Amino acid sequence: SFVSRMSSKVSPAPLLSKPPPAVSGLQLCAFLMDIMAWMMCISSIAIVNWRVWRVENTKGIGSGNIWIGIWKVCFLKDPSNDGNYYYHCEELHEQHPNLPREIFIAQDLMALAAIMNSAALGLQSFALCNVFEPRKHKDFLSTFFGLGALLNLPARILILISVIWNMSAVLQNGGIDFPETFELPQIPSEQHIGPSIYLGYIAAGFQLLSAAFVGMERCCIRTTIKKIQS
Repeated sequence: SFVSRMSSKVSPAPLLSKPPPAVSGLQLCAFLMDIMAWMMCISSIAIVNWRVWRVENTKGIGSGNIWIGIWKVCFLKDPSNDGNYYYHCEELHEQHPNLPREIFIAQDLMALAAIMNSAALGLQSFALCNVFEPRKHKDFLSTFFGLGALLNLPARILILISVIWNMSAVLQNGGIDFPETFELPQIPSEQHIGPSIYLGYIAAGFQLLSAAFVGMERCCIRTTIKKIQS
């Protein structure tokens, strides 16, 4: 018949030897948490707001706030004491040996944590970019997400060391021996924790969540394999 002749001319569509590995909801959550952790970590490093000092009647500054980060200290400067303030920053580097150790250590640890977080994010992004390759086995995703989780855990520890140490100095109302060229007081009238420290805690929390989601995914895979084998 006409229908049979037409059906004989139509060749069946080629079948894939292996279906592309599906991305689970836990892996997507881990990826999103990793992005948020990276953003919070970079923000904590860049924002000059680890410590906020309040000073009163200080020469060249008057009364106001001093914002102290791990890379620089910023304040509103008025050299002539005529009310014409301008925003001024001074760099913090190892040429100033009298600065607290926790500032220099935080510079190194936070930078290393950001690099490790970026590498973890790169591994997960590479896995997701190859998700639709039919030749890739399902373990491909799990392996790269697992490597990313392994990088996130030590990065989280580095961030926590930095923020806890600096937060402790603030809570103890610790002073800072600034260089004389900065023309800043060594002890403030009062000080409190800046938002950059809280951003560091949030970054560490997101890294922990990302690693936890990866671990939960691997546990689910192992449980499924055991059920199939049994």
